[in-house]
Amino acid sequence: MTIIEKYKTYRNIAKELNHKIMNTCLDQDVLKKSARLLGIARGEILVFESENDTSVLMDFALYDYRANKQNAIEIYREKIGWQNEIEKEILDAYISSYTSLFKVISISEAENSLILSDLLNKKDNIKLIDIALSITAVPGLLVFIRLIPFKDFNMAAGSSFAFPSNSENYLLRRYKILSRKVKSGSDSIKRFVSFYKLSKTQGIEVRYL
Repeated sequence: MTIIEKYKTYRNIAKELNHKIMNTCLDQDVLKKSARLLGIARGEILVFESENDTSVLMDFALYDYRANKQNAIEIYREKIGWQNEIEKEILDAYISSYTSLFKVISISEAENSLILSDLLNKKDNIKLIDIALSITAVPGLLVFIRLIPFKDFNMAAGSSFAFPSNSENYLLRRYKILSRKVKSGSDSIKRFVSFYKLSKTQGIEVRYL
């Protein structure tokens, strides 16, 4: 199995696994509290400005919001577990995943891959497998993604925010200011909420063909 074939297999199984986690371990109260942190709740009503906001909320609620020190993925892994080794690998990778602002350094359409630089953690030469992004991105593009690390490759979670290449310094400055205003002690929550808000004012649309 090639890396791309493995990526596609894991991506498909991950989609099914996400639905199982949402259906069994994503509490409605967690969803509401996540929506309030993101600013998309008006009382008991959720107000989505775009179709993408739905996947943003689910991503945030699954990975970042913690109830009793556990997120929905950790609860699922502990209470329900996995049906096969690939599911176990995916759950472990989910738990090791993290968000950051990355810069696209180079792209290989032939390999469906991108080389990224992590701007928040100052790490270079991070290889990401992403079929859609490898077609639509350009070098210099800034993307806020959740990096999911596997032994042979890295992939990204469903939701992402893209920003123009000339906004790097502005984004890093504003992120420091916005993160202090987020009412949470969690760095991952502060990071996600801050870049979600920045995407509303500075973000650009990346069309997936």
